[in-house]
Amino acid sequence: MEYVLFPRSEIHRRIEALQSQMGEMDGALLFHAVDMCYFSGTAQDGLVYVPRDGEPVVMIKRSLERAAEESPLEVRPLRNMRNLKSDLGIPKGAVMGLEMDVLPCSFYFKIDKALDNARFMDVAERIKHIRSVKSDFELGLIKESARILEAGFSSVPDFLKEGMKEVDLISRLEMVMRSMGHQGSLRFRRFNSIVPLGHVMSGPAAACPSFLASPTGGKGTSLIFPQGAGYSRIKRNEPVFVDMVGIYNGYIADATRIFSLGRIEPELEEAYQAACQIEEDLARQMSAGKTGRELFLLSEAAGADLGYQDYLGGPPGGKCGFVGHGVGLELDEYPVIGPLDHELQSNMTIAIEPKIIYPDKGVLGIEDTFLTSSGAAESLTHMPREIWQV
Repeated sequence: MEYVLFPRSEIHRRIEALQSQMGEMDGALLFHAVDMCYFSGTAQDGLVYVPRDGEPVVMIKRSLERAAEESPLEVRPLRNMRNLKSDLGIPKGAVMGLEMDVLPCSFYFKIDKALDNARFMDVAERIKHIRSVKSDFELGLIKESARILEAGFSSVPDFLKEGMKEVDLISRLEMVMRSMGHQGSLRFRRFNSIVPLGHVMSGPAAACPSFLASPTGGKGTSLIFPQGAGYSRIKRNEPVFVDMVGIYNGYIADATRIFSLGRIEPELEEAYQAACQIEEDLARQMSAGKTGRELFLLSEAAGADLGYQDYLGGPPGGKCGFVGHGVGLELDEYPVIGPLDHELQSNMTIAIEPKIIYPDKGVLGIEDTFLTSSGAAESLTHMPREIWQV
């Protein structure tokens, strides 16, 4: 299976969108691998220079040969940062955009020295808003990642056994999805954050808190990887929480389902049904023109009406503060369905994830990836919604 190159027309459309939003910037220097790939078609080590007017340039330290094969833009060698100003023809006193949410300080100081007398602005917010609206090409890749994800979830009943460790179950899911073209790694745009391909946890272990900006945490496998599946053994009659991402050619679909060996207690079944109801309510209202804040408040109100306000999105004192997020080349894309005024547009792909978390019993919840339009959102992940009892 070959990976898919980004079409020339796709790259030029993206470049034009960024140039149209530069305002007072004379150009932008992009170093973040995901942004580089989005705007140039290659994630090799280097940078992309996008001037406000004129043609962009890709400069590569390694591998120049691969970058030239992958990108439709002009590709040059990047020999050192000191010559950036002359190599790119950047004028004295230029206003340059940088990805200030992810750019290391060491890079910033090198750029500041190389572009003597330049002034810098943050271009990251503009990039994240551009990337939040997906093209038909991108939607095709996300739908394929959803197909891979559905195959992974469908395999869980084949592997789920009493007494098996959480890490054993997630490794089997990953095997199924990797064999179908899943890339096996996940991008998350946050400093000091690591994310596994999913959270596969059972019973009370699923409610173990962690640092991750997520409703769920999990014990994890070590002090340096303190989240996600751990060494807890799966028991009968407890919820098995499976939150996984499918990824194809870099693009993500995200979903959650609950499994069990035998039936879980009625109180937990009712909590799961409440989560499903909240997701349905949001999907009906999730249309272009709405804001993330409006939808988040709708979710909170629905949780209160159903009697789960204290545990929706996390236990008291540990709530995550959102109920959904955009997905694309990264897991935490815009828009955020939380207390932010991100306005929805058509062709956004958004994961909605109402989760009800009981510290002593586990996590009940659902998640699907939706496509927005002028009306109700369409689910791109097509799996049975009931608890998968094995």
